[in-house]
Amino acid sequence: MMSAGSSPHRFRALDGWRGICALLVALFHFGAPGHFYFLPLVRNAWLFVDFFFVLSGFVIAYAYGGKLREAASIKDFALRRFARLWPLHVAVLIGFVILECIRFSMTGAGFTGERSLFAIVTNLALVQSLGVHDGLTWNTPSWSISTEFYTYLVFAGTCAVSGNRAVRVLISIVLMLGSAGVLIFFSRYGMRETFGWGFFRCICGFFAGVLTYELWTRSERMIPDGSAMEILSVALVLAFLIFVPGDHALEYLAVPVFACVVFVFAQQRGVLSRMMEMRVVNALGRWSYSIYMVHMLVLALLFSALDSIGPVFHQSWTARAADGSEIILPGGPFAADAFALFYLAAVIALSALTFRFIEKPGQRLFTK
Repeated sequence: MMSAGSSPHRFRALDGWRGICALLVALFHFGAPGHFYFLPLVRNAWLFVDFFFVLSGFVIAYAYGGKLREAASIKDFALRRFARLWPLHVAVLIGFVILECIRFSMTGAGFTGERSLFAIVTNLALVQSLGVHDGLTWNTPSWSISTEFYTYLVFAGTCAVSGNRAVRVLISIVLMLGSAGVLIFFSRYGMRETFGWGFFRCICGFFAGVLTYELWTRSERMIPDGSAMEILSVALVLAFLIFVPGDHALEYLAVPVFACVVFVFAQQRGVLSRMMEMRVVNALGRWSYSIYMVHMLVLALLFSALDSIGPVFHQSWTARAADGSEIILPGGPFAADAFALFYLAAVIALSALTFRFIEKPGQRLFTK
């Protein structure tokens, strides 16, 4: 979920899409049976993690593809990527640990299973989703940044050993197809993989993004009608998210589908691109990493608050779904929708703060 940062060109339309997709992922995790909850676009929004991987590969290839040749440049690249991911990740982790300490002090239970002390260590080292655990831990969406940081290092190594662009393209193809093969033949979950073989899911999407960038450099501004292609690409994504999830074989098409969207909107030539470049949408793009990382903490706080005040009103507003996940029962679908909007507003507000006071200072701290 990276942006080009100081690169001379800014893909503002893609920034906008990144913010919208981050909000949809946040809404996907909000368990309240309202009208939003049952929309196929929301129920299948978990696939947007693959959009983030593809977009990250595209933008990182644009920003760094020609620069990672020597040890010093690779070290600087790794440090900058670490600074982009780690400070906010640790800040949110601390928030979850504080909540667990409160729970432990009140109930005597805690720091076991997915929220064990060992999982704190693996989260600090960003290895929590490299096959170390048998489930997701602490801030569950952070599985993707665990895999993404080490995918950055694979990309840096690819750039270092490839003497020219053709070799880099060939290596990228091998990595993308090889990772897809690992998921197909070894993973029980396929494109739903996270804590086990999620590293290969990330590599597959990331290097598809790298290849999308290589194609984009050879056909930039060659799309004849930007608006029509943008509308078609969005229609393709909507059709895919509505009809495909549930078919584990066809779910692998998420990567090429999102690659098409990144390719088209990187041109920034259509009416939808201009909408994505609006200030409010671009603000969501700037805050997208925070939105992605803090929304589960906001949910944890909401559940804690509802569980605390429920007995006061002799009312239970939370329950367990059949799959074991927590859901909110605010009283009817329209109340659930209103609660969902309140939740998204809280996520956006907190994300604006964490972007300003944690993300940006954290990057400066590590890259002085």
